[in-house]
Amino acid sequence: MRPRSDTRILTDAFRAELLKLVTLPAIQYTVLGIWAVTALITVALVNAGQDNTDVLSGPVPAGFVVLGLLSMTSEYQGGQIRTTLVAVPQRITAYVAKLVVLMVVTGPVAAATVAVNALVGGRADARAIGYLTVTALIAQAVGALFRRTVPALVGLLTYYFIIGPLVRDRSFAEYLPDGTNWVALSVWVVGVTALALAAFHTRDA
Repeated sequence: MRPRSDTRILTDAFRAELLKLVTLPAIQYTVLGIWAVTALITVALVNAGQDNTDVLSGPVPAGFVVLGLLSMTSEYQGGQIRTTLVAVPQRITAYVAKLVVLMVVTGPVAAATVAVNALVGGRADARAIGYLTVTALIAQAVGALFRRTVPALVGLLTYYFIIGPLVRDRSFAEYLPDGTNWVALSVWVVGVTALALAAFHTRDA
């Protein structure tokens, strides 16, 4: 039997990760929760006279933090990560497959979230799609570093909803992970993902 090519290995890993992610109940509930919370909050704000609400002004990004975390930490909770690495021993390939799958899934989920927000009277801001996807990717990388859902979630939510808002008026705020500078956001994603990839590659499962 001929060994599989690198392209075939990556393709098989991508398919496996996609199947795992879309069939994970926690992911399904998270996505439905994101859409439900988006609709409820936007309707409430519109009824209160705030008809220019976007999806970034409330707790919706927290759902994408959870989405990104679960895409990584769910496998560590039950030890399934060992099975994954037996099937795909090339750890860089395994991580890249998880990264690409999260992007493929999160993009449409974020687009649908923006659409739901617009349908119930909020503002349709296409930039939010990119921001929410970036948020999920950062969360995935943090999940790879912590390997535990709860501490990673507490740390990320503390930053995004306590520390971030406290420094939002500072001149450097736009360069933070929850800022508005797209170059800085790209650097954060690449940097944190590189750290996560290094840890994923070298640490025991």
